[in-house]
Amino acid sequence: MTLSIGAYLPDIELDTSSFCQALTGVAIELVQYRQHRLQSNKPNISLSFLMPSREEKPDFEGMRLHSFDANSNTLKIESAVPPQMVQSTHAKHYVVAAMQDAIDGAYDFFEAQKVKFERDDYLQLIDTMSTKHSVAKAVH
Repeated sequence: MTLSIGAYLPDIELDTSSFCQALTGVAIELVQYRQHRLQSNKPNISLSFLMPSREEKPDFEGMRLHSFDANSNTLKIESAVPPQMVQSTHAKHYVVAAMQDAIDGAYDFFEAQKVKFERDDYLQLIDTMSTKHSVAKAVH
């Protein structure tokens, strides 16, 4: 399974937010694991963070399954970013927690479809990735 993350930014000012910076950092970490065996198997998960702006915000709270594309074998999941998380110092923790929630949600979806899905292995990878980053940051 390939896990990819991204964001919908309805306002250009969000590009420099704490959340966007945290998301970019986690995405860079995730790319470093692109050769990991889990990142080369199907099915795929695409997690999109929907950012709120002054004029636009997601019409839901939390996370939802958006769609499943059978051609690319990709499950699309959306996460509504709470307004208080946009400039939060805890944004990275939120991104990692949302990734973990997305894996759990994907597991439920694929289990119902009778498709093999390595939830525990992927949760371990996310944990390893986020722990490695925390240790490296503490050293610097």
